[in-house]
Amino acid sequence: MNSLQMSEVIKVVWPLIILQVGFQIYAIYDLFSIRSGRTRNLTSAIWAVILVIGGLLGSAAYFLVGRSEE
Repeated sequence: MNSLQMSEVIKVVWPLIILQVGFQIYAIYDLFSIRSGRTRNLTSAIWAVILVIGGLLGSAAYFLVGRSEE
């Protein structure tokens, strides 16, 4: 892969990385905010580990399964 092809790949992948990190940061913020202090199914500490290690899938799982609706 030459440098021109590599720069094209970086142009496509970079925004996706930014979106993933932003989604993870928002999920962690939501987890520890006062409004959403309670979670379903697991404790907040376990959800924090899942969010950090799980990346995009961990964040999606938190919003779909773990977030309390209160």
